[in-house]
Amino acid sequence: MKIHYQVATPEVTISPAVTSIQGDIYENIDFLSDCGYDGVELMVRDCSLINKDKILHYIKLDKKLDISMICTGEVFGEDKLTLTDPSKEVREKCFKRICSLVDFASEANANINIGRVRGFYNDTISMEETDKIAYDVFSELASYALSKNVELLIEPVTRLQTNYINSTQDGIDFCKRLNKENINLMLDIYHMNIEDKNIVTSFYEAKMFVKHVHFAENNRRIPGTCGMDFKTVLNTLNEIGYDRVISFEIFQIPDSKTCAMESIKYIRNLL
Repeated sequence: MKIHYQVATPEVTISPAVTSIQGDIYENIDFLSDCGYDGVELMVRDCSLINKDKILHYIKLDKKLDISMICTGEVFGEDKLTLTDPSKEVREKCFKRICSLVDFASEANANINIGRVRGFYNDTISMEETDKIAYDVFSELASYALSKNVELLIEPVTRLQTNYINSTQDGIDFCKRLNKENINLMLDIYHMNIEDKNIVTSFYEAKMFVKHVHFAENNRRIPGTCGMDFKTVLNTLNEIGYDRVISFEIFQIPDSKTCAMESIKYIRNLL
């Protein structure tokens, strides 16, 4: 398994709510490389506002690091766009934005995650209508992403943040319903710890779908500082044959450099 860290691109507004290392992206890439990371995932809000070519060249060619994922959390977090918004205008704007990020993911030889940007059940339209919108938009998005050789990875997210696809089992059901070869799951053990009955059981149930894993403590801080049983999680990933990326998405407390250094040190020791 390779170990990655989440890095925000320059257009993401600096905020303690962002679970990525922020600031000068080139200095951050240098630092993560020196820490021994195999690669990064990029938290991107709007790739039309960044120098994509320069960033990709620096990460992949100058520093010889992989890019595993284009994360979309701040498309919702900052711009409040979702793919199932009751407003058709908002949905179309979000769809175009996600397609541009799929293009970026294709250039980076990465995949793209779909977390809160998928949207929510709300009182404006029925649950059935939201489900229909989601099925249609994800079917169209999957076709577009497939043409770019990109996987769409659905991320179940705790009900503290959304009311749509919360548990791993919700995610599995969604993938089975869509039945698209490039729609799979990204599982985050922070969310699993809140929503799933048993993290180990969930990984076994999801083993044919899980393509990316986020690590964080059960309070979303540095691994090894609270109560998450990372050794059991790592053993489970080995048992189900997972050999892709483990990436850290955590609150940057007390600071990003401490988080990055301590996270990789703790997990490398367990591995």
